[in-house]
Amino acid sequence: MQKKFNLKSFNLYEYLKHQNAHSFNLPFFLADRHTYKNAHVNFPFRTFAYGLGITYSGKGDVFKIGSTDYSLKARSLTTIGPGMVCQWAGNYTAEHDTVYFTEELLEGINAKSFLHTLSFFFHGGNHVLQLTDDQVDKLKSLFTTLKMLKDDKDAIPGIVHSMLVLVNSFHALQSNKPKSPTVSRREEITHAFRKLVAQDFTKHKEVAHYATNLSITPKYLSEVLQTELGKSAKNFIDEFVMMEAKSLLKQTTMSIQEICYWLGFEDASYFTKSFKKFSKFTPKEYRKA
Repeated sequence: MQKKFNLKSFNLYEYLKHQNAHSFNLPFFLADRHTYKNAHVNFPFRTFAYGLGITYSGKGDVFKIGSTDYSLKARSLTTIGPGMVCQWAGNYTAEHDTVYFTEELLEGINAKSFLHTLSFFFHGGNHVLQLTDDQVDKLKSLFTTLKMLKDDKDAIPGIVHSMLVLVNSFHALQSNKPKSPTVSRREEITHAFRKLVAQDFTKHKEVAHYATNLSITPKYLSEVLQTELGKSAKNFIDEFVMMEAKSLLKQTTMSIQEICYWLGFEDASYFTKSFKKFSKFTPKEYRKA
């Protein structure tokens, strides 16, 4: 794969389109369980497109977004946006339908502004939602229509926009379900923390910075994260940083020194030590693996 693409411009969306002989003239791409079979993308990768998918089978494959682990089961709806670092844990072989697209697709129908209001495509949003059978059937029908008309460049934008409207309604229903005040507050803190980490991780890697911004104590922040995500605030931050590091090592031609400084480490030896603690490899070894 690295021989075919300059790592400086490696883009998974374009790579998958190329691997599956999909038209580059249309700013969208349909994927299913066969799409990833020969891709061999087993490292954390940065996204350059929007992705919306529904899983029809499976018992809990782990999909990592940033340093949040999501279990993809039957009826899981997944949404990701540009600039996120993601990774599949193991081989993703579940039956599913996914559409990848760029903002360019929606320009003709003036729907880009609507796209930007959908929090589930951005850091801190709810990226995985469990659907009902009825909701699955509705979304599947749109995927069926999209497959039938995948070569009709005039019809595709409207179908994808309909998907976005439908998915937004699913999230709205989920948000309006009655919740206990404690659970709701914990979810709010978790979402806000994840958004802050994505925004500030290159400059701030200390828990106190995020706790202060959220007007809570570092101890309480870690307690919330441990309950909601199964890891402490410090572990979340460190893992987020190292996921970014792995993506940069595999997807760019930046030197290790440049990556070190980009991530906010002043000392390259400390960065190497931290990376090895997290991955068991030095940055140089990981890049070559």
